[in-house]
Amino acid sequence: MHSENSKLTLRRLPKLMLGFVIIAIGINLTIYANMGLNPWGTFHQGISSITGIRFGAVSQITGIVIIFISLAIKLYPGIGTLLNMFFIGYFVDLFDQLHFIPQVDTLPVRILYLVVGTFLFNYGIFVYLSCKLGAGPRDGLLVGLVKITGLSVSIMRPMIEVTIVVIGILLGGSYGVGTLLNAFGGGYILNSIFKFYNFNPKESKQMVITDLIKIK
Repeated sequence: MHSENSKLTLRRLPKLMLGFVIIAIGINLTIYANMGLNPWGTFHQGISSITGIRFGAVSQITGIVIIFISLAIKLYPGIGTLLNMFFIGYFVDLFDQLHFIPQVDTLPVRILYLVVGTFLFNYGIFVYLSCKLGAGPRDGLLVGLVKITGLSVSIMRPMIEVTIVVIGILLGGSYGVGTLLNAFGGGYILNSIFKFYNFNPKESKQMVITDLIKIK
């Protein structure tokens, strides 16, 4: 069984990494739109502005903290959780340093960046969750709370993200129409993507690390 899980993991890794790349592109687009980041982005930017640590690195550190919080409520990480914690922040900083996406000042293009970035961010979440290799730290917490409470993603996600964005704003993170779009519309967008692909996070069995380890 463990050998089968290992083979399944290897087959799904390319799709998992694709999901991370899509999320990173979405994050960078919303940063360059300069119309307000998603709630977690506002939180990360607030910490970054205070500490001087790069945005992506703050995202990685936050992921580690959330994993420990999740363990406290018996939500265990998978290989996807650990890779998510590292690679999304890594890709965000890498694409920014490589100037992968041109930065613009014109309002119509900034609006386009915001809309496309918001969609890609949420679509990337679906792509990697559908690999069932373990939800990322933030999404794992979301999926876990959805299962525990029985509430839908469209309700639970705003509850989490409104709290996070308030903390982010207090720390000095940027906010605006993009923040509102993500905080109140992100859950709906993600839920719509789930429904389109008939993906139910409440019934989704995400693989955890112990599924890959043979315990004698």
